[in-house]
Amino acid sequence: QKVVIDMTEGFLLGIASIAIALIGFSGVVIALGRRGEGKWTPSEMLQLRTLVEPSIVSLLGAFVPILLGLLFLNEESLWRTSNALLAVFHLVGFSAFIVRGSSSGVTSTHKIMVTIFILILLFLLASIFNYTPYHELAFGLSLLYGICTGVHNFYLLLFYPSEQVR
Repeated sequence: QKVVIDMTEGFLLGIASIAIALIGFSGVVIALGRRGEGKWTPSEMLQLRTLVEPSIVSLLGAFVPILLGLLFLNEESLWRTSNALLAVFHLVGFSAFIVRGSSSGVTSTHKIMVTIFILILLFLLASIFNYTPYHELAFGLSLLYGICTGVHNFYLLLFYPSEQVR
């Protein structure tokens, strides 16, 4: 028997579609101006990676509950496990951001996004350890965070030269 997912598969596939579009748009960014010639500043490289990586996390994460739905009969276990996997995906990406950001010049808006990330991570942890019944909400917000992070960095790369973004 398959688990009925209240968060519709349409929502999850929609997130995956948006993530794919963001990843594809990164090619447009690369082709623009001097960046197409490989003349990237460290800040621009950080923004590009921070465009692509959270989008990949959201893309992969959107499929987790769909695949786990084939394994679990208990809906709560499905969402708690999905949240745990998504938290791991986000932590790997966040760790890479911290390592690169320390030498690449993190912007003030990146700092705001880090604060939001910490709140999202706390919500995921509350779900994983069953301190909140809002497992699907934690998962959905976490996916949306990845998309918003990608959109934010896409915007920065398109409209702000690296020296103007501080």
